[in-house]
Amino acid sequence: MRRLIKRERRRGRGKRAVRAGLSLTAAALLLSSCGIPSTGVVEAGEAATGIRPAYVLYFVRQDTLLGVRSRVPGTFDIGTAVALLFQGPDAVLGRKGLTTELPPLTSPPTVRADGARLSVELPRGTEPLTGTALAQLTCTIAAARVVVDAGSSSSSGSTRVTVTIPGVRQAEGSGETCPGSATAE
Repeated sequence: MRRLIKRERRRGRGKRAVRAGLSLTAAALLLSSCGIPSTGVVEAGEAATGIRPAYVLYFVRQDTLLGVRSRVPGTFDIGTAVALLFQGPDAVLGRKGLTTELPPLTSPPTVRADGARLSVELPRGTEPLTGTALAQLTCTIAAARVVVDAGSSSSSGSTRVTVTIPGVRQAEGSGETCPGSATAE
């Protein structure tokens, strides 16, 4: 009889342990789900890589220079800003009346930096720049310099830009006269 009682006690402890384990497992599952259904993989664009800097391209609307702020596509440098500027305003900005006075280019310009001075050499055969076109280029470069030098003590106002067109002329501008960036969006 004693053996039977011992066996029953052992069985009771085993069942209680199993019940307790199942109860804890169920509680853990309930708490971990919080009622949010699983969705699987959701394709939502490229992976997060940190904060992308904004750049400012200067276009023209009704004879006024306007800085338009946008997000940088990929790696940003001053040459990227100049290339994007020479592409002109996109269709959305064009519908909002923004244009460019920059001439079309046959090949990409060369951009060089030397301290606060930047030089841009446009391809041979490029039409001479108007005052507004020079301001577009100078202000875009000065604003891009601020993004590239983020965290340093340089400012867009002190940026001097020299534009050279081989066989035509050389022009110089400064970021000091640039209007602030606006949103033409």
